[in-house]
Amino acid sequence: MKKISLKIINLAFGILLLLSTIISATPSIQTNQESVISSKNNHFDLINIDPKIETILETIDENLLRGYLETLVGYAPRYTGTFGCVKSAEYIYQRFEEMGLDTRYQNWTAFGNRHHPHIFNSQNVEGKKLGTNSDKIVIFNAHYDAVRNTPGADDNGGGTAAVLAAAYALSQFSFQHTIKFVTLSGEEMGLLGSHAYAKECYENNDNIIVDLNADMIAYTETPEGGKKFRMYGTPDVEWIMDSIEIINTDYGIDFIFIRDTLNEEAERGGSDYFSFIEYGYEAVAFFEAEWNQHMHSPEDNLDNINFSYLVKTTRLIAATMAYLADLDIPNPQVRIESPKQGKLYYEGLEKREIADLKTIAIDDIWIWADDIPGDASIVSAEFYYDDILEYIDTEPPFKWHFNKLSVRKHKVTVIVYDEVGRTASAFKYIRFINIFKNR
Repeated sequence: MKKISLKIINLAFGILLLLSTIISATPSIQTNQESVISSKNNHFDLINIDPKIETILETIDENLLRGYLETLVGYAPRYTGTFGCVKSAEYIYQRFEEMGLDTRYQNWTAFGNRHHPHIFNSQNVEGKKLGTNSDKIVIFNAHYDAVRNTPGADDNGGGTAAVLAAAYALSQFSFQHTIKFVTLSGEEMGLLGSHAYAKECYENNDNIIVDLNADMIAYTETPEGGKKFRMYGTPDVEWIMDSIEIINTDYGIDFIFIRDTLNEEAERGGSDYFSFIEYGYEAVAFFEAEWNQHMHSPEDNLDNINFSYLVKTTRLIAATMAYLADLDIPNPQVRIESPKQGKLYYEGLEKREIADLKTIAIDDIWIWADDIPGDASIVSAEFYYDDILEYIDTEPPFKWHFNKLSVRKHKVTVIVYDEVGRTASAFKYIRFINIFKNR
């Protein structure tokens, strides 16, 4: 009877706390401080020049990009949910189909942010090229919507044109891994479309190597700015950013990079990459080097687009896509597979859905790591509780039994190690309600 009473008390207390803590989160804008560095090779060997990539670079030229961008600007205003936005989605869908890609709409409905307090109905457009022998995925995305009073040439017609041009060039070849070209709406309303897309990827347990996000990559203010390009990435894809710098040098693109690390624990993000980070995926975000003074204004038009710069930025991202899509991925990856985001658990059992990006566990629960090896086996996993090491597991599947006294949210981190000492990490904030520690 005592054990049953304690369980009832524990459950009741958990329900009371639950009612006061389940709220939705709305992302907005934040980026990290930048630091300018030149190209470097670090520990990587030089990349062998690939004739496939050379052909892709030759295919992407000003005429191709100008054709896509002029059409998108012609559909302005592309405010999410308006007819111009719908026509833009139809245009993108038709181009993906013509390229022979597996094409689909992802319809979504969501409430905007405090600046756009409305219910929005719109669609993302995905063009997929299936890999030949892998379930791993490389994503290149950009948002095609714009604010009301602008043609949206740079923000973000340029990024969308880059996705279309890269899709056209890469669609003519086969690759080991699956490639997804994704154009998203609702970015200007609070990353609504990317949130819906990243959530679907998470629920499908998609094995995403990295999300490459392009937002405003077609404007330069000065000749000096035209030589630079911003590249921000999550900590576990430093090796990908190193590879991008080598691609940049070896294929003669010759940018100087403004490179920094994306803050995975930020409450807000500067573009659609942030939605992927919220669901535990790795991301690299690309931006032009100089601030566009015409952003969100009628002057964000074709007259203020630097097409030679857009050709270079698009070529770099397309070459990166092609390189990664044929690469035997060397580095490990890890995610916290259970407990899942948007779920409530009681005694380890999944009970119901709750607000997106929230996780609540009442009573004890097992924390499971989903480890994805690179070219070496993963030999151990460390589990941290509020940055304090609690447990090391050396036998897969890697997991840790949480059974600590708690009535609040805690950070759980897992770090895996492979045979040659490379690491990958993942973290999740979980509200644990465990008043009476189980025996």
